[in-house]
Amino acid sequence: MTLRTGLLMGLAVAGASFSSAQTFTQYLQSRKQFGITQAASPAALESFVGQRVVEVRGLIRGFLEVDGRQLLVLENPDTKRELYVTAIDAPSWLKNTNTLARLIIKADRKTDSSPIEASLITAIADYPVTEHENKQRKTLEEKARKEAEAKAKAEAQRNARNTRSNNSTTSRGGPARMAGDIPPLQGAVQKGTPQLSAETLAVLPEYSAFIRKQNKRLSQSQADHIAQTVLLYSVHYGVDPRLIMALVLTESGFDPSARSHAGAQGLGQLMPGTARGLGVSNSYDTEQNIYGTVKLLRGNIDKYSKQTGDDFEGLILALAAYNAGPGAVRRHGGVPPYRETQNYVKKVIATYRRLIGEE
Repeated sequence: MTLRTGLLMGLAVAGASFSSAQTFTQYLQSRKQFGITQAASPAALESFVGQRVVEVRGLIRGFLEVDGRQLLVLENPDTKRELYVTAIDAPSWLKNTNTLARLIIKADRKTDSSPIEASLITAIADYPVTEHENKQRKTLEEKARKEAEAKAKAEAQRNARNTRSNNSTTSRGGPARMAGDIPPLQGAVQKGTPQLSAETLAVLPEYSAFIRKQNKRLSQSQADHIAQTVLLYSVHYGVDPRLIMALVLTESGFDPSARSHAGAQGLGQLMPGTARGLGVSNSYDTEQNIYGTVKLLRGNIDKYSKQTGDDFEGLILALAAYNAGPGAVRRHGGVPPYRETQNYVKKVIATYRRLIGEE
């Protein structure tokens, strides 16, 4: 089934000749040429189909040479999975086993079940690249901290003004706004407000039918309410609603009363502390939960796409942070090596691809 409203993601592929005498500066230039800012995560490698030029990080576990062609066996240090990379005239240092290295490769996968066919473009020892990334990360974290402080100060001032305004409205008998300045939704579609365009309204029955198919315990009105809420906040925050559908399906199976063993609540499985930070006072309320879910994911996407300079890698990290928390992503320098998180990312991406018609 294909849901129609949203954006398309593209993967760009380029080629380059291999240089056996890469200096660190030359390697960084190669990274820049291919738009690479960090090594691809295992989840990103396992999720893509097509051709991409990516950087991989791992231990050289083996080196074979037959008729002038070489085969490198690269082991991911986190997952222990091996990647086989073909090369021509590889530098001699790559023949040393247990060497931690960075490789820029051209990766090709025909289908989800196909192995990756990888060919080497260039390579360098891991240490200088890791040091460079650590310095960049500290610079970005300091910049983000200052921006967050400025944003928090501005938001506090705005909330103070809103509080004064809301108190004045309430004293006159008018309705107060919801926590976190959540736009009112109940009945918005029926009243025909401009929050949802005619094109978006046209797909509402399709979204509602999909939701009810996934959770048959929902009434038609409940499914309609979830569908219109997903569409409203997805449009409001500029996120593909099909991505939100994939995330909510994975999180709760469209069960507004869902609660995990860890205490996550509602459709998007918001943790209580996270919900409070988003201005959500009741995570079991459909409108508030979807509002918080979309706002949180939007923030993650913006953060990690900016950090990586790659929309697809940014999306992978955004989903990982949604599941495991940004602290775990920061500590592990990418998707954490937790089975739950890696399976979660793959499941959301697979569902999303199915909804946009790529499968």
